[in-house]
Amino acid sequence: MKKIFSTIVMLVTALTVMAQDQEFTVSGEVRSDVKEVLFYILGEKPEKIGMAQVQNGLFSYTGTQPKDAILAVGTKEYYQPFVNDGTPLQVFFVDNEQGDMKVEGMPLLVMAGSDQNIQMAKADRVISKYDYDFMKVLQDLQSQATDDNMAQLQQQAMAAYMLALNGKMEELKKYTNTLVPAAYLPTMFQELNYEQLSELFSPATPYFNHPQMKGVKEFFEMLALKQPGQPFHDVTANDMYGREHKLSEWCGKGNYVLVDFWASWCGPCRQEMPTVVECYNKYHGKNKFEVVGISLDEDAAAWKASVKKLGMAWPQLSDLKGWKSDAAAAYGVAAIPSNVLVDPQGQIIATDLRGEDLKAKLAELFE
Repeated sequence: MKKIFSTIVMLVTALTVMAQDQEFTVSGEVRSDVKEVLFYILGEKPEKIGMAQVQNGLFSYTGTQPKDAILAVGTKEYYQPFVNDGTPLQVFFVDNEQGDMKVEGMPLLVMAGSDQNIQMAKADRVISKYDYDFMKVLQDLQSQATDDNMAQLQQQAMAAYMLALNGKMEELKKYTNTLVPAAYLPTMFQELNYEQLSELFSPATPYFNHPQMKGVKEFFEMLALKQPGQPFHDVTANDMYGREHKLSEWCGKGNYVLVDFWASWCGPCRQEMPTVVECYNKYHGKNKFEVVGISLDEDAAAWKASVKKLGMAWPQLSDLKGWKSDAAAAYGVAAIPSNVLVDPQGQIIATDLRGEDLKAKLAELFE
């Protein structure tokens, strides 16, 4: 009986796995410069799954992949995503000069198939244009770069980057009732903050539990760890003299505490540190304000030397594990510089305050 039951379980499992796979067919017409059409499955990076030879300008390909997998069709230089939703797909590689679908510098793939994949093609056209325009601005700025104008050009580059990022976000918001965002969020989620990601990543969306979203979900859960309204997370680490400390020695003791994540090897951290030093010198002592540094260094000597050079007079802690730091994991820190501001009762009230934003928040509290 036990053997029969095991056999049934194995058969049911096998049938379930089989049911998850689905055949897809893609055919179409290509431009004269395209000799082969490639197919990919998208994940952390595109993985080639097949190729169709072009004959007399036409191609056809049939394959099997998991149902609703995010696949892609294209060439070595460029591909366009589509959803394996069971509807045959037709793809036409057209000249750049045709119609308002022009994307300068890129081949065009016009799709005919399910409504979802037609929407995917429309979204891809807009998103690709934002990426292309940003790269064009970046190349332009790089050609103008000198030692004297570097800071100004960096600001312009950041403005162009944010314009592209916000544009892509707005485009994806149009398709939250489809699987379209599952093709793009896995490559851009680390560029988004918690609020931005919340707008696109809701349990109500059809892609929330899509396998492609595993990394997005983990990142979102990490960001949630340091959002305002949560109690601070106590962590243990050594100071620069090897003495063990807990964050609770400072947090929840009646003071505002800025828990500051940084590393000696992090250029943006070093650029930001004069602002933190200025704020510490201005508000520490006469106000109930403390700073506790959490270093993601692995090299103790570099850590100690940087603390001294940057004039960081506040307590410093580190377990010297780098990105495997227990404190970074507890606060969902995936990029630095990063910080959380904790109120006198031990509740997080702000996160990732930098530059003028940090100054403004402290002024609001103490002035």
